Amino acid sequence: MKKVLILIGLMMTCALAFSLTLNFSVNPNGWSKDSNANNTAPFLEEGVPAMNYLPVRVLIPFGEKIENVQVILSELEIQRQQVQLDYVRKVQIISQPQPDNTIPNPEIWNKDALFPAEDYKFLGTQMFCGCQMAVINIFPWKYNPVQKTIYTSNNITLQIETSWNHKLAEHSANFYAPARDYTDLTKIVLNPETINSYQNALAYRTHQSQSRLIDLSVPKKMIIITNSSCSNYFQNYIDWQTTRNISTGLYLTSDIYSSYPGVDNPEKIRNFIIDAYQTWSSTSTPLEYVILGGDDEIIPDRGCFCAVGETIDLRIPTDIYYSNLDGNWNADGDQIWGEINDQVDYLPEVHIGRFPAETAIEFGNMTRKIQYYVNNDTYSNNLAIMFGENLNNNPLTWGGDYKDDVATHIPDDYILTTMYQRDGTFSSLGVWNALNDGANVMNHMGHSNETSLLGQGIGSVEQLQNTEYGFLYTQGCYPAAFDQRTSGDGESIGEHMVTTSGGLFSFIGNTRYGWYMPGSINGPSQFYDRQFFIGLYEANQPNLGKALTYSRLQNVNAAMNNDVMRWCYYEMVLFGDPTIEVKYPDPTLPFLTLEGYSISDVDGDGDGSFNPGEILRIYPIIKNSPEAGTAYNISVTLENLPQGIILLDGPQIISQLLPGASCDPSFYFRIQLPQDITYGTYYLKILLDSSHPITGLSTGIRKFDLSFEITMVDGHFPWDCQFHTKSAPMVYDINDDGTLDILYLNIFGDAYYISNNGEQFGGFTSSPQQDIMRSSAMGDLTGDGIPEIVYSSRTGKINAVTLDGTPVFSYDTGKQLIFTPVIATLSHSGTDKVIAHSLNGYVYAVDSNGSLLPGFPVNLGSSIVTEIAATDINQDGLMEIIIGCQNGTLHILNSSGEEIPGFPVHIGENINGSPTVLDNNNIVFGTNNHMILISPSGEILVNKPIIAAMASGPVVANISGDSALEIIFVTINGMLYAVDQNGNDINGFPLNVEDNFTVPPLIVNLDEDIQPEILLTSYQNSLYAYNNNGTRLPGYPFITSFNGCTPGTVCDLDNNDMLKFVSGYSTGVVVMNLRSPETPIKPWITYRGALNRQGSSACTGYVANSDPYIIPPVNRLEQNYPNPFRQNTTISYETKKEGKVSLSIYNLRGQLIRTLQDEYIPGGKHSIVWDGKDSMGRTVAEGIYLCRLKTAETTLTRRMLFLK
Repeated sequence: MKKVLILIGLMMTCALAFSLTLNFSVNPNGWSKDSNANNTAPFLEEGVPAMNYLPVRVLIPFGEKIENVQVILSELEIQRQQVQLDYVRKVQIISQPQPDNTIPNPEIWNKDALFPAEDYKFLGTQMFCGCQMAVINIFPWKYNPVQKTIYTSNNITLQIETSWNHKLAEHSANFYAPARDYTDLTKIVLNPETINSYQNALAYRTHQSQSRLIDLSVPKKMIIITNSSCSNYFQNYIDWQTTRNISTGLYLTSDIYSSYPGVDNPEKIRNFIIDAYQTWSSTSTPLEYVILGGDDEIIPDRGCFCAVGETIDLRIPTDIYYSNLDGNWNADGDQIWGEINDQVDYLPEVHIGRFPAETAIEFGNMTRKIQYYVNNDTYSNNLAIMFGENLNNNPLTWGGDYKDDVATHIPDDYILTTMYQRDGTFSSLGVWNALNDGANVMNHMGHSNETSLLGQGIGSVEQLQNTEYGFLYTQGCYPAAFDQRTSGDGESIGEHMVTTSGGLFSFIGNTRYGWYMPGSINGPSQFYDRQFFIGLYEANQPNLGKALTYSRLQNVNAAMNNDVMRWCYYEMVLFGDPTIEVKYPDPTLPFLTLEGYSISDVDGDGDGSFNPGEILRIYPIIKNSPEAGTAYNISVTLENLPQGIILLDGPQIISQLLPGASCDPSFYFRIQLPQDITYGTYYLKILLDSSHPITGLSTGIRKFDLSFEITMVDGHFPWDCQFHTKSAPMVYDINDDGTLDILYLNIFGDAYYISNNGEQFGGFTSSPQQDIMRSSAMGDLTGDGIPEIVYSSRTGKINAVTLDGTPVFSYDTGKQLIFTPVIATLSHSGTDKVIAHSLNGYVYAVDSNGSLLPGFPVNLGSSIVTEIAATDINQDGLMEIIIGCQNGTLHILNSSGEEIPGFPVHIGENINGSPTVLDNNNIVFGTNNHMILISPSGEILVNKPIIAAMASGPVVANISGDSALEIIFVTINGMLYAVDQNGNDINGFPLNVEDNFTVPPLIVNLDEDIQPEILLTSYQNSLYAYNNNGTRLPGYPFITSFNGCTPGTVCDLDNNDMLKFVSGYSTGVVVMNLRSPETPIKPWITYRGALNRQGSSACTGYVANSDPYIIPPVNRLEQNYPNPFRQNTTISYETKKEGKVSLSIYNLRGQLIRTLQDEYIPGGKHSIVWDGKDSMGRTVAEGIYLCRLKTAETTLTRRMLFLK
C-alpha cells in the first residue's frame, strides 16, 4: 500500500482546527485471500462473500480530538469477471464441532448490487501509551454476486478533521512515556511520523501519585502484585530479574486494597497499576511489565461480557483489564464489564502475565523453570513442535492445516516436528513423550477443556519429568480457565502445565472457548495465533508479553467490529513472565537422539533371554541430528536402575559426534541383575549430555527410556508353526547326539523335531491325515532298544512309528480314540504292548505287529472321558489296566482283558479325573466333586469332597518328607490340593491359585532344601511354584499368554545341570528357564509320570536310595562370601558322608574355568578360597561364574559375581 501525505495543516474556521488528509493506493488484488497482502483482513460475518477488507489505523496528533472522518474511494474499476466467490462459514467452538449448515446470505447473494455497500466504517478511537489512534475499516474491493464481478478502488483519500482538546492533551500526557519504544505503534499506523507531535506532551502532565501508603518514588520496569503470604516466594526472583536489568517492584494486595478506590478489588488493583504507570511514565524507566502473582484466589480475575450469537458469557476471565489502562470497561455502571459500549480499552499499555500458583512449591516450580530457560543454552532451544487435531468432518477440517499456516512464520533454523491427526502422527502417548523431552516452541490447534489438552489429563501433566522447558500457545477451549468458578480447586490444565515440576515455563491459551471456521484456516483464534508468531519472529517482538501485545494490535480493528474477534481478544492469557524472550535457534548446538538400542546376555548364558543373576550389555545407538551442530564431550549415563540392579560401568564419554553421525556400534554399558530379581519388564533411563562448543556448559540432558524383560522364556523359544496341537511335547535325544530334543506332534499326526536351541531338524508326516486329540506315548515295542512313538486318533487308528516316521503298525479300531495311548508290559514276550481306549467304552491292547491281544477289545459299557493307567497290581510280572468310566465304575483289567477280583467298583459319580497308581498300588482318581482313593482289592479308602473337577488327574510324590506318598492335584478353577493317603490336607493346602488349569502338576526340587516343589502350568502357560507348606516360591508366578497349554516336562534340556520346563501351546513349543540346578529329587517330571504314559509311581523310575520313602540326603553348597567380590571369595559347602568331591568354576557358557578341588574328603563342613583366576593363573573377566559341587549323589550350583 503506497501512501502520500497530502496535507497536515491548520485552517481557521469558527475555531482552531486541524485537518489530516492521507492519500494512498491499494493492491488491486488485495480482495483475495491468495493475494499475500499482509495488511488486509477477511470478512468473518456468516454467509457473506469470502473476501478481504482493509483495516487501517491513523495516529492522531497530540491533543487533537476527532471531529469528522471521511474516506473517499476512487472510481471503481472492474478487477476481475466471472469470479464465483465462496461464502464465509459460520464460526464454531473448537470443542463443539457441528456439521456446517451455513448458507449464503440471500440478501446479498440474490441482489444485483455491490458488497459491501458502504465504503468504510469508523470504529472509534483508542489510546496506546498516551497516543491516540483512529480505527477505520475501509472497503476498496466490492463484489457483485449476480454479475460475479470484482471491482476495485485503486486510490483512497482519508480525511480526518480534529480540534484541540486540552483535557484530552492532559490525559495523553499522563500516559505518554517518552523513554518507551513506540515502534510497535508506528508499525501499525498509516502515518508513523505523527509520533513527533507528542514530543512536548510532558508539558501537559498533571498526574500526581495517588497513594501515600505505597512508595512509587523509585520507578520500576516491572511490578509484581501478590499477597503477603506469597511475597517471600518472589524475593530471589526479583534479585534475578535485577541481574537482567529489569528493575522489579513487589506490591501487596492488602496495601493496594486499603489505598486505592474501586467498586471491587480488581478495580482497585487496576487503579494502582494506572497510578504506577502514570507516575513513572515520564521517567527514564517507564513501567512496561506486570506480573499478577497468584491464582484468582490471590489476584482476582476480571470477568468480562461477550456474546457470539447464542453463546454468551458474562464473566470471561480477562487479564488485559489490568494491562489496558486508559479505558473505563464499565462506562454504563451496570457492573457487567467489557460490553461493547463500556468504553473498553483495546490497546495494552503494559505487557501482562500471571503466575497462577498458590503454594510455595508451585511458585518455586514456575520461577525455577523460567530461570533455567533464560540462563541455559541447550538443545531444546532448537526444537519446535506443531500439534494439530481433527476439528470437523463435515466439512473435513484439520488442525494440522491451521498449524502449517503458522509454521510458515517459524524460522527454518528450528528443528520442526509436526504431530498431526491428519498425518497419523498425533497420539496421547506421543505428545506426552514430546512434552517430557522438552521443546522450545510449541503450538496447538485442537480440542481441550479445563482438565484436558493435547490428549493429556491433569494427572499425566503432573507426571511430566522433563528438565528442558518451553512454552505452548494453544487455540483450544478453556485450558487457561483459571477462575475458581470454572475450574474449582482442581485448577485448569494450563495452570498445571506451568506449576508442575516438569511441563512448561510459560503457557498462552484461552480462558473460554476457542473458535475456528469449518473448511477454512481463517478461524478467529487463528488470527491471534498467527500474529503472535509473526510478532516473535518477523516484527522484532521477541518476548512473550510483547508478542502477545503485537497480536492484539494487529487484530484491533476486528476486535472492535466483530463479536467473536472481541471474545478471542479478551480471553487470551499468559501464564508466565511477560519479559522472557523466546530463544532463537543456535546452529552450534547438537541434538542427540537415541535411535535405538539392543541388549545382549553375551556375558551370561547367551541365549537372548534375560534371567536373574545375568550381566547384560546395553548397546545404545546414539545419533546427532544432521540439522544440528557438532556434539562434543558427550556424557552417557544410566539412571533409575530398578532396585538391586548394579551398574558395572560409570558415565562414559564419547569425544565427538559430527552432524548426522552415530556412535561406535561396539559402545555399551553393563548391568548386573540380582539373583532374586522378579520376572517382568524393567525400565531405566539413559541420559545424554554434551558440552557447548563455546561456553563449555551443558547443552541439556536428554533422557530416553530403556526397557528389558526378565523372563523365564528361553531366548531360543517359542518355536511356532501354523498347525495346532493337543499333545504334550516329548523330550528325548531323538538324533542320538547326546543332547535332548523335543518332539512336537500336531493334530494331523505330523511330527516336528526341534533341537534344544529351538531349531527344527526333522520330523515326519502321517498319511492319511489323522485327528489327534491327546498326547502321544513312547516306548520300545520291538525289543531293539530304540523307542517307538505311538499315537491314537479320532479317526479310529492306533499308529506306531519309528523315530524317523517309518510305520511299525496301524490298527483301525473303527471307534473314536481321543485319549493318550499307554505302553505297558502285558505279556512275557519281552516287548511292550499298546493300550488304547475309545470314547464309547472299548479298550484295545495291540501287539507290535498290529494284532489284538487275546481277550481284547473289552466293552466296558460306558463312555470313558479320562486317561487310563497301567501297573502291576497283583505282582505277577504283568501289568493291569485301570480305567474309570463315566457311569461311575472303576475297572481293573488283567493282561487278558478280564476284571481282577474286587472289580469293577461302583462309585456312583462320573469319573473324570484320570486314575493314578501309588507305590502301594492304591489308586487315586477324581469325580466332579470328590477325590477317591481305592485299595488294590477294591476298598474305598478315601472319599474326599473337592471344590471342582480335577485338571486331568492327580500326581503322587513324597513332598512332606514322611514315609508315604502324598496326592497332589489342581482343579480346573485353580484350587491346589495336597492330601495324604488318609484324606487329610497337608498343612498349607488347599490354596487358591486364582487361574484356570487343564493339565496336572509336576513335582521337582526347585530350591536348596530337600523337599520337592509343586509346579503348575495354567491354560496360558503361566508358571506357579509352591513349597510343600503352600507358600509360593520367590519369583513366581511367571505370567505368559501362550494360549492352549499342553502338559509339560521338567528336564536338564541343555545338559548344563540346570532345569528347564518344556511345554506346548496351541501352535508351538515354549521352553522356560527355571534357573534351578538339577538334583535327584524329581519324582514326577512329565505327563502321566513317564513317556510310556502309565500314570503310576512305579513308571517314574524315582528310586533315590534303598528306602524309596525317604528323600536322600543332599549335600549343601553355600553362597560364596563376599559376593560380588573383587579379589578373593570363600566358598563353603557341606557333605553328608565321605566321598569324592569335585568343586569347579564354569562360565555361563558351560566352559570349565578352573577346578578348585577334585579329591576324596570326609563328610562335614569345608571351605576353599577362589582368587578369581583361571587354571592358567590369569585373572578372569568381570561377570557371572558358576561354582559347581559334584558328589556321587548330587550336583549343586551357585552363581558368583566377579568385579574388577
